[in-house]
Amino acid sequence: MDYIAELNAFTDWLEINPLEPTTQTLWFHLMAIANKSGCPEWFTVANPLLQAKVGVTENTLNKHRNYLVQKGRIEYRSQGKQKAGKYKIIYFTSNNEVKQEVKHEVKRGVKGEVKGSVLFKDFNSSSASSTCEGVETGYESFYSAYNRVFGFDCNPFQAQQLADYIEQDGIEEAVVIRAIERAATASTGHNFKLILKIMDDYYKSGVRTLEQAKAIDAQYDARRMVKSSVPVGSRKSKLSFAEMARGMNDEA
Repeated sequence: MDYIAELNAFTDWLEINPLEPTTQTLWFHLMAIANKSGCPEWFTVANPLLQAKVGVTENTLNKHRNYLVQKGRIEYRSQGKQKAGKYKIIYFTSNNEVKQEVKHEVKRGVKGEVKGSVLFKDFNSSSASSTCEGVETGYESFYSAYNRVFGFDCNPFQAQQLADYIEQDGIEEAVVIRAIERAATASTGHNFKLILKIMDDYYKSGVRTLEQAKAIDAQYDARRMVKSSVPVGSRKSKLSFAEMARGMNDEA
């Protein structure tokens, strides 16, 4: 198996078979694991490891894994709850015939239905369906943002806690990323509890979108500025640490 050729073939295939960003991320991680394992026909990967790498819950992992199975990109065999599942990558470049078929389909799609990369334009437009969310702005998962901010990955348990705000509470992923960035600014070093505190405050305040988070952060910032100008002895209340964290790094 030619690793680089497989990556190129997959991106070509996506031109006429668009997948959600999370589904694509899962395929890339499975491909990387297969490559590091010496490209065996079948290999095992535990769910918690994939959840941490992709930054999703177990239910979401199962959903996007099923997408790849339905699209014919992987095969999957469950080995029960106590054992890691087995995966098989359906390679594009395992033989020249398959490779040529992919190229032919892409070329035909571009010349016929796409008409000058219209597919890409629609896929990245503001009117794109929810299955394409995140593409036009350069999608970044909260898991990737965590690594960017702190320099290391969150563990599976932490990833699950943050994913619950998205999957169960309906909060935008961008809000979780904002909480991660604010916690890093307000605290010296890594403080996961502060991230959770900020997210809990967001949730209790009714924040579900990034714009709502920005608005409430601006309010907290204004309160902090007013209280900082009042003599300490006359203060009737104190801002919570999470409130101060959100006020310290308000985006323009």
